[in-house]
Amino acid sequence: MSLRTLGRKVQMEILQQEGDVCELLFNQKRSQRACRLFLNQLKASNGLTRSEVNQFSRDLRDGKLEAGFRYSRTRFYAYVRKTLLTLGLVGIQQRPADDYRESFEPELRRRPRGIVDKYVPVRQPIAKRAPDGLNLVRLTWIICRKWNKEFFPDREEGK
Repeated sequence: MSLRTLGRKVQMEILQQEGDVCELLFNQKRSQRACRLFLNQLKASNGLTRSEVNQFSRDLRDGKLEAGFRYSRTRFYAYVRKTLLTLGLVGIQQRPADDYRESFEPELRRRPRGIVDKYVPVRQPIAKRAPDGLNLVRLTWIICRKWNKEFFPDREEGK
C-alpha cells in the first residue's frame, strides 16, 4: 500500500469520526467555538431574527455567553455567519414572530403583523450512500450528513 493511499484512508477515518460539524467548517478554534455557540442558540430557539443575531454578536463580543471567551462582531459576521449562509446550512425565511405585540423590532413594522425574517437551519438533501473517493463531493456529503443529524434527528437520513 502506498503512502498516499494510507494517508487518504487515515483522512477518511478522521472525517467519519463523531466530531462537531464546526470543526469541519472552520480551521481556527475560536471560530469553531463561536460557531458552536451560535448553533446552540439557533437550536434553542425557533430561529433568530436579525435583531436577535445582533444581540448575540454583541454578547459574544462582550463575553457574556461564555466566561473568558470573546469574539468580535466583525469576525462573527464576516466568517461564521457568512460561511453558514454561503454554504446554505442556515437560511433566512419568513416565520411568524413569537410575540409580535410586545416587540418593537424594525422587521415587524415593514411586514404584515407577526411575520419576521429569521435565520433558521436548512435541512440538506443528501443521498443515503456516500460518494466514492476522497474529494470535495464526499466532504460536502459528510458535512451535510452531520448537519442533518444535529438539527433534524427525527427525519430519516437520505430522504
